[in-house]
Amino acid sequence: MFRFAFLVFVVLSVVAVGCSGGTTYVDSSQSSSGITVTGEGSVFGEPDVALLTVGVEANAATVSEARTQASESMDAMRLALTGGGVADEDLQTSRFSIQPRYDPTKQQVEIVGFTVSNIMTVKIRDIDATGELIDAAVVAGGDRARVESLTFTIDDPSALEDQAREDAMADAKAKAETLAKAGGVALGSPRSISEGGGAIPVSFDAERLQATDAATSIDIGQLEVQISVSVVYDVD
Repeated sequence: MFRFAFLVFVVLSVVAVGCSGGTTYVDSSQSSSGITVTGEGSVFGEPDVALLTVGVEANAATVSEARTQASESMDAMRLALTGGGVADEDLQTSRFSIQPRYDPTKQQVEIVGFTVSNIMTVKIRDIDATGELIDAAVVAGGDRARVESLTFTIDDPSALEDQAREDAMADAKAKAETLAKAGGVALGSPRSISEGGGAIPVSFDAERLQATDAATSIDIGQLEVQISVSVVYDVD
């Protein structure tokens, strides 16, 4: 019995020594070799949709009065947009809020009025009419009109994304082939592929859209679609 216990102790001691040297042992049967690269693809297209964030802000002594003013201005703004060809389904309320206003000059908190904000997102499909529609909406909203943002995008960017994917994969393969040649190995087939990226909206400075004394000039520009891929290739 003592001899058996001693042998067990010896075996355990050998295992402990083997693990205490600071070297991590990796079973080669579980390891895998390969080349991991990242490829980039970028193509440009002309936007065909404008996304406008616009609305009204009304200040009054009471909530009721502020809501009435905001409603009147918002109705006029909606009428100007739909009259210019924007469909009802392309108008969507994105934010509505009622906030108290305080007198900052007084030590004690005192409500002196209320602010009602009503903001909507407008999808403009006739992109060439964007400037005219913005002017019509701002004029209709009057001094309560607010323009928060304007971006241009492509309603269906799938064709551009496919081209960017092909370019990204070609870029990844070229990098992998260079690495394989430098490493003295033969490049195999892709083992895994992951993708990121997409269409990058073209933004427009909203501060340039507030003026009502002149026609708004809009430069649409080009929209870029970027796709990145991470590819792991086998090596032979």
